[in-house]
Amino acid sequence: MSALNQQIVHAALNAATLADAEAVQELIAQSFAAEHRRPVGDKWNNFGLMGSSGSYDLKLIEHVTNMQDSVIERFALQQYGSRANVPFQTPFEATGELLKYLDSSEKSNLAVTTFEDSDAPASTTKRLTAVFRDKGCGMTPASVPNTIFALGGSNKEDALYLQGAFGLGGAMTYRNAKAVVIVSRRDPALLKDGEEDRITVAVVQWQDNTKGQTAYYLVDCEWNAAGDTAEPWSCPHEDYDDFEPGTHLALVSYRVDGVQRRREGDAKSFDVVTNTRLVHPVFPTRFVNNTTRGRGTTLEGLAHRLERSEYDFERGEEILPFHHQGRTYQLPVRYWLFAGGPKDPGGRDKFLASDHAVLFTSNGQVHHHWSPRDVRDQTGLNRLYDRLLVVVETDELPIRDRTNLFTADRSELVRGDVALRLEEAVRALIRESAVLREANNALIRASYQDKSDQPTAEIARRISRALTVKGFSLGSGNGSGGQGGGQGSGRAGGGGGGLKPVTLYPDPTLIAGPATVRAVVGTTRSITYTVDVEDAFYERRGRLRAICDHPDIVEDREITTGNGHKGRVRVMVAVPETADLGTYELRIVLEDWIRAAGGLGHTLEHITKLELVEDIPGNGSGTGKPTKGAQGQGGPGQGSNVALRWTSHESEDHWERVTVGSVEDVPASILADQLSDYAELRALGDQPIPTVLLNQEYPPFKKYLAARNKELTSDKRAREQYAVGVGVSLLLLQQKLDKIKKAGDEVPDDDFIDEARRAAASAVLAVMPAFDDLAKEVGLSG
Repeated sequence: MSALNQQIVHAALNAATLADAEAVQELIAQSFAAEHRRPVGDKWNNFGLMGSSGSYDLKLIEHVTNMQDSVIERFALQQYGSRANVPFQTPFEATGELLKYLDSSEKSNLAVTTFEDSDAPASTTKRLTAVFRDKGCGMTPASVPNTIFALGGSNKEDALYLQGAFGLGGAMTYRNAKAVVIVSRRDPALLKDGEEDRITVAVVQWQDNTKGQTAYYLVDCEWNAAGDTAEPWSCPHEDYDDFEPGTHLALVSYRVDGVQRRREGDAKSFDVVTNTRLVHPVFPTRFVNNTTRGRGTTLEGLAHRLERSEYDFERGEEILPFHHQGRTYQLPVRYWLFAGGPKDPGGRDKFLASDHAVLFTSNGQVHHHWSPRDVRDQTGLNRLYDRLLVVVETDELPIRDRTNLFTADRSELVRGDVALRLEEAVRALIRESAVLREANNALIRASYQDKSDQPTAEIARRISRALTVKGFSLGSGNGSGGQGGGQGSGRAGGGGGGLKPVTLYPDPTLIAGPATVRAVVGTTRSITYTVDVEDAFYERRGRLRAICDHPDIVEDREITTGNGHKGRVRVMVAVPETADLGTYELRIVLEDWIRAAGGLGHTLEHITKLELVEDIPGNGSGTGKPTKGAQGQGGPGQGSNVALRWTSHESEDHWERVTVGSVEDVPASILADQLSDYAELRALGDQPIPTVLLNQEYPPFKKYLAARNKELTSDKRAREQYAVGVGVSLLLLQQKLDKIKKAGDEVPDDDFIDEARRAAASAVLAVMPAFDDLAKEVGLSG
């Protein structure tokens, strides 16, 4: 046994700092009696090849899935001998069979992630050493350059039972570490004839060049170009018997943004991030955080956490038909509504990684996600957005299409026609869900409870007049005023009609829905129908069918029908890109259903004319037929209404003391019901009304009122002037933001927007003293 060999392996397994890694590299050079450098990926310009956008915290998950793949590979090859003989088509099929005799604890110990303090405590430097140790297949010295050190030359391309595809994901983390230490031993049962049972050790360091840097490791002979044979250091396994087969990978002094959290369960801690990103892991893994108390945690995935939660979340499932390359795929879409907002018991931050609200998964892991802000901006769910989780499973798509759909590091979609159509289909599914709209409206109503009903309608009219004079059009803020071309859920025009409660019966008596809808070829159209029967009816007694006479739009393929929810049923229609334009019949029918008292019920049906078009001008909801506005002279018009409400930072989620206010769309019926001052808006049903929310506790405003109250007998006039000035500014700003979103351009972040609102408030306050002096002089102050 070589003492130097034992020293090298021991030092490599315990390397946690840059100095430790450098010491291992020096020992390797001593053993080789030379320093022959080989670049990672066999390319000297590899620094750029290891770069990508996205969070380096999330990229750590790549090594977790690599560990899982290594374990699956070991068990599969042990049983079947070669990849060609492995019968499994997915990682779940493989683990279901190969690991079926292991319990959860035994499985989790096959892949363990450990955090160690690096050069200084991670809590102060945001640097730590992340160690990934698997009991997988391991690597031989000859295979290391072509596997873990390859860039883009994946050895998993032909293995459908493994999660990886590109051979890039793990290497994306290297440039974020000061060094990378690898120790690996191939499972002896998998060695080929003539291969020795050896332990391989390699240290990746950075070499400064005239232009940029190169990641390299030391090899046993000179390396000049691809094809040269030069292997990393290794020794016989007998020199370090304690190292079991598998791989140890340490990212030394790795820079993180949030996963160094000392308390587990935080929305940015590694356990929550990993559970979120691996919604349905192929098997559980283990996490030990030695930067704190060192307690081990089994990571079993988000779905498992939600299932065993003590909270009774409202949840639902729909099938999204998605047409691609001549075939329609049915993608399961599941959603959960959390019990509270941020920091509330049962809130989303107790379960989800920050910035994760809509998850696009493949093989059970997230490949792309939307943040809560994306949900708010793209779907109009202005109250529900931070309480919602949506999971879109893309496994129905062929693996080749999924591989082309997502980036190599599973951070986002590859922007192209397919990706854009998929996102738009998901956006429409969320935006046009009657269930989610109702939940959002319930939160809006709740925000009006126990608040003073201060008359503000006259101030709102002044704001509206000021905007009209300036030549600005006030629609609903999101194009839902009923003037567009039917991009909504298929409800009637004029703002889509109200989502009034449906009287439900044990047996259905009617099916109601739009007479005509328009759909763009190549998109998925969502249409909502009313069926006045209790939800339990769909469990055993009947099923709603949707049948189209277009030859390319087939029931249960291009058309999916959901179960009823409070009297409403959603029908989704995926229109092929090649579908002939024209008007067709969509027949919604309920037949051969069983009465509550027994026996068959009579057939119910509704006919909708489905008009297939190349595009739809405008972006309103409904069928594009505008409504005439309110009845009677002087009633509310449809596109010129504004509302105003005084509130405070203590009453609004996400507001701070220095928040000026915001603008949100509120259904007219809610404003009419909750604020008597706006009763006349009831005639507009659920048409969204741009509503200015002003923080009456905003410090500069309160300070101004306190100073002016010494001179004026009442602050009423000052409050109104402030509300008009700031209200106009906030609405103009919101209009600009809406145009940016509609154009698909990058929207400024919330901090920038908040600063713009504060600047507007400061400008208004700066000119108000002169107005107050004039008001006092002419006797207008009350």
